Amino acid sequence: MKRIIIAILIILLLFCGCALPDNAASQNEENSGYTSFGIWISYLELNAMLTSSNGFEAELADVVKNCKDLGIDNVYIHVRPFCDSVFKSKYFPLREEVELLDYDVFEYIINTFHNEEIKVHAWINPYRVYTASSDINALSTQSPVYKWLNDDSAENDKNVCLWNGIYLNPAETEVQQLVINGIREIIEIYDVDGIHFDDYFYPTTDSAFDEVSYREYLSDNAKPVYLEDWRRTNVNSLISGCNSAIKNSGKNIVFSISPAAAIDKNYDELYADVEYWVKNNMVDAVIPQLYFGFEYPLSEFRFETLLKKWTKLMSSNNQVELIVGLAFYKTGTDVSPDSEEWQRDTDIIARQVKLCCDDSRINGFSLYSYSSVFSEEVLNRSQLEKLTEYLTTENGYE
Repeated sequence: MKRIIIAILIILLLFCGCALPDNAASQNEENSGYTSFGIWISYLELNAMLTSSNGFEAELADVVKNCKDLGIDNVYIHVRPFCDSVFKSKYFPLREEVELLDYDVFEYIINTFHNEEIKVHAWINPYRVYTASSDINALSTQSPVYKWLNDDSAENDKNVCLWNGIYLNPAETEVQQLVINGIREIIEIYDVDGIHFDDYFYPTTDSAFDEVSYREYLSDNAKPVYLEDWRRTNVNSLISGCNSAIKNSGKNIVFSISPAAAIDKNYDELYADVEYWVKNNMVDAVIPQLYFGFEYPLSEFRFETLLKKWTKLMSSNNQVELIVGLAFYKTGTDVSPDSEEWQRDTDIIARQVKLCCDDSRINGFSLYSYSSVFSEEVLNRSQLEKLTEYLTTENGYE
């Protein structure tokens, strides 16, 4: 049965604009790219697996089977959501849930997915440390942030910004080096297929957030740039450094970033200049979070409108892949303003996938997130059935 499904998928991909997956490339040498069908597994989902009464290994086996059966070939595993680590690190404290097990959890995850030919991307939040409060005593004493704020060097305090939470300061060289060292550590120890960032960059536009660092910058430069440009430069510096560390490893590792849906918001509020990254080959793939349906009240946020904007932005460099992030988690939502559509229609994701496959400029799609895709809720199951129907029908969605 699985062979039949794979054959149908290959036929489907030949009909739509998406290119073939790696394992099918040899069957059609005219296609030089591949289709990426991904899914995010968040730290909350990973924590639930680690603390399950069924045991982590049994839970992971179910996850891998579900992913394999659906045809997913890329998983984004949340290894560092809060300046911590899912493995024993020289730089970051081990997550409490992982301490319950006496073996290398991340290595086990990678091997288990790889056994089913599913690629594993290490998902990192580069700056986020703690969002519940600004109480540094809530941090592990092994956290680099805790150490910086409790050592004898007042200079190290600049590495941390307290702003309705705790964040690493993007402006500081030591912070950038910490993040880059953490990435080097992952790719030196583990056989990962990718390093992945999401959209947590600057948490605010308020000038007070990093005013100490910016004042020093102003005093040290005869021709300083405005705060907004300075912040974008800080983020660009980190992205460039991470990209160099990955490429210099000599390994075939994909560097991907998942920015927010609104291009202007990324640029003006998060200080993430995605277009600059694309034009300068600083990333291998962009996975924008197009977490909207077809009927969103604000027309500029409707899925098809967003999709056109992103394909236009990405057209500046066809060497960087465009993979579209889809909001499976919104299925059945009762949160306004788009709850009516997500409660009524069970084919939203299938229709969005069809649009992605019909556009040759799009290299694939990814679903957020695992627990929503494989939920037992009636609407979620219906949404998944429609998606599966499309993926396994020769002529596509009807």
